[in-house]
Amino acid sequence: ARIRAFAERAWPAGLLALFLAWGWHAQSLAHSVPVYGDVIEITWLLSWYDEALRTGQNPAVYPLAFYPGGWQIGTFGAGPIMIFGLLPLHWLGGPAFAYNVAVLLTFVVAYWGAYVLARRFVERLPAAIVALLFAFWGFRWFQTIGHLNVLLGSALIPWIVWALERALNAPARRWGWLALVGLLWGVSIFGTPYFVWISGLGVAGWLVGRVAAKSVGWRAALVALLVPSTIALLLGAPGIYWSWRASTDVAAIFYSLGEVDFWGSSLNSLPLPYLSHPWLGSFARSIYKGLPYEQGTVNLGLVTTLVAFAGLWFARRERLWWPALILAAAGLVLSLGLTLKWDGTAVQWGWTEPLNQALWSLGRTTKPLLFPGEQPYEPFDESFSLPGMLLAALVPFLERARVFARFALVGSLGLFLLAGAALSKVNNRYLQWALAALLVVEVVPPPLPSLPFPGATHPAFDWLAQQPLAEGQSIVDLVGAHPHTPVLMNLGESVWATRLHGKPTVAGASSVWPAETMFLFQWLANHPHAFANPDLAPALRFFGARYVLLHMRGDLEQGILEEARQNQEVSFVECFSPASEPGLWSYPICVLEVLPPINPNVNLMLEDGWSGQEAWGVWAEGTSSRSLWVATARREHLLIVELFPNCIEGQRQRVVFQVNGTPVGEHAWENCEAWSGEFAVPASLVQRGANDLLVQSDFAARPVAAEGQSQDTRELSVGFSRLKIEPAP
Repeated sequence: ARIRAFAERAWPAGLLALFLAWGWHAQSLAHSVPVYGDVIEITWLLSWYDEALRTGQNPAVYPLAFYPGGWQIGTFGAGPIMIFGLLPLHWLGGPAFAYNVAVLLTFVVAYWGAYVLARRFVERLPAAIVALLFAFWGFRWFQTIGHLNVLLGSALIPWIVWALERALNAPARRWGWLALVGLLWGVSIFGTPYFVWISGLGVAGWLVGRVAAKSVGWRAALVALLVPSTIALLLGAPGIYWSWRASTDVAAIFYSLGEVDFWGSSLNSLPLPYLSHPWLGSFARSIYKGLPYEQGTVNLGLVTTLVAFAGLWFARRERLWWPALILAAAGLVLSLGLTLKWDGTAVQWGWTEPLNQALWSLGRTTKPLLFPGEQPYEPFDESFSLPGMLLAALVPFLERARVFARFALVGSLGLFLLAGAALSKVNNRYLQWALAALLVVEVVPPPLPSLPFPGATHPAFDWLAQQPLAEGQSIVDLVGAHPHTPVLMNLGESVWATRLHGKPTVAGASSVWPAETMFLFQWLANHPHAFANPDLAPALRFFGARYVLLHMRGDLEQGILEEARQNQEVSFVECFSPASEPGLWSYPICVLEVLPPINPNVNLMLEDGWSGQEAWGVWAEGTSSRSLWVATARREHLLIVELFPNCIEGQRQRVVFQVNGTPVGEHAWENCEAWSGEFAVPASLVQRGANDLLVQSDFAARPVAAEGQSQDTRELSVGFSRLKIEPAP
């Protein structure tokens, strides 16, 4: 009897251990990781914090990434407090060990939190199934790609709801339990500020359900919301402030409305098994045709959805389940994002256009940068807008959470509780176990692959480590995004490589980039055949780029390399084969050197209204010529010019220089002599990233040759033998 009693109590723990062993059996905790990319960001960050603390450096800024400003670590999605909390694990077994153990612990915490919450409503078997569904469902399993912060925050959601339930049912100890709710909520924010909203939805949704069920009054519910939220915000305030301050310092450009909408889940992805399910994945992918990114993996399961709908039937009559119902509805609707999508594409219904216009007008009033223009652009003009669009317009900073699909972490808890309710209503024991087995099979995750960490270095880095760089010089890591279109390789591998070759890179990692980095990334992405563009080398020189590392990950880079070898301002150095041992870089890396400029007196990116550069300088064509320059810090700059007019008898030339729409200087000629001068560009006019220089002149004409009409048909205004802008000393 004692053995039977122990087995009945212990088998839920055995079920958890079985799933962990299945998913992690291939891992070497200290010497492998399940995937590169985002995981490398976490492991690198642990190594950097450790080094900074040991050597007395400032851990808040990593100088070798996002050169020249450095990587403001506060902009990273994983909260600094969470990273500091992982350092003891790092000291114990290294960065891979710290990451792997921390991820494993989040699954244990998530499982037991969901289990103890469910046990307040159902018996042991349904509770264990609810816990298994929540801890291991595909969307949480997907986060093992490196989203430790999301795993941590989501693991605490059932504990937050459990503590809230205890507070609502124990008036004598209400304040202590509410304080625990706030503490757990605050700890979830340590992982990422996302959970201000995600955990907050869990608290608010559960309270609304209790009020709707008339088991709690509005006044008590309001207190139960205000007390924990105050504690959570006080705990999370340092990390939130650090993130806000760091983002402000780098003038980070946050996400557009289209990008926020992109990261909402699709309606047809919700009832499917996990897209990467070891046995049912092909079935799920045959139905869902959208991209298998994070928002596409909000897959609750077909059997689970059907059982949850059966639970919904019971919940209609039993008010005990209304909080779970509200939680499921609110979380899953918000997870769909801003517009209704099917296979990742916004559903177009023309009759919603008046609603979309009204929401757009509201957004223009509250957040004009997020809602640009007077009218909604495609697909927002005729899309089916969801409550997320209204919240994005009204709630400050909500769009910075970007991945609306993550609200499903709250909605799933409610849905799985409803599934547990239905399972508990099955009176036939054998049928109940059979249904539980189907749910278990559907939630089985794919075993995680085992990739060696850190693995061998790359010969290209060994060569680069031996090359001296002058002060102010850097490297640029590029990778192909589309045919003939390179972009910055902003991945964990980029920053980890800096620890091997020791050279600063213009690239970096994470989702929030400095304004100048974003400019270069977007300029490259919007200029196919970039190496054939005369503005590429000037753009790279603003970042002090000496070497370009082209990561040859596939066929896309071959065409880019061919074009790079034709660029006269770039010299091909060598393509280095990967090391024979496995590691982060299992492909060749080709190195190119950015040569000194042909004409060092002209350093701007000549966009419109310019003739081609010549050995002496460049002509401005027409009466309006536009160029770009990149500022890597908001400080005073100097515009240095030496110019002469296209001398036309009887006409006097005048030029005006405008920076970002504001005049900074002008010059008028009484004759045709060359003139040189400097104009100060105050820091108040300078933007981190791209800045616009507009040269306007009074007239332009075809040049006149000494012997009569010139054969040159260009309409020229002013010739520049010097046209430079640089930081003031």
